[in-house]
Amino acid sequence: MPAGRPKKYTARTLEKAVNRYFKSISCTRDAMDEFGEKIKNDDGEPIQYTAYVRPPSISALCLYLGIEKRTWANYAEQDDMAPVVEKTKARVEAYLEEQLTIREKGVQGIIFNLQNNYGWKQKQEVELGEKTRKEMKNVQSMSLEEKLEACRKAAAMFQGGGGGPDAEDEGGED
Repeated sequence: MPAGRPKKYTARTLEKAVNRYFKSISCTRDAMDEFGEKIKNDDGEPIQYTAYVRPPSISALCLYLGIEKRTWANYAEQDDMAPVVEKTKARVEAYLEEQLTIREKGVQGIIFNLQNNYGWKQKQEVELGEKTRKEMKNVQSMSLEEKLEACRKAAAMFQGGGGGPDAEDEGGED
């Protein structure tokens, strides 16, 4: 039998406690139109949504559960607990994603959270300067040996701190 303190939660008790946390910070509301009438789906049933009185977060959840974030991370590594952790993370991520669509400003912190805790990536495009675009056209007609030599020269320029043949061109306007 492994030494150490026994787990505070089993998978089942953890799931129940997580659900209690979400219930403690939210309520279910009927979606209403601009005239105060309930909005119904195509089957005639009222559409409902979860309204959060306090934003859900993993840190707040850990405080609620009385565990450290390290313990929460350890639960994610355990086969029996991992589904509960993943479902919980998905609920918080869904909340954050929704906030990106409904907030008009103040989303930088949400973006930071999604990128650092949920694996989101920000796509960035790089525009090449005119000189580099011309050089790229020339590369297509080069032999493999010529391309390798060009790479060696470019590496030598960057290692020497030169920044490349059109360093001034890259930051400027086209």
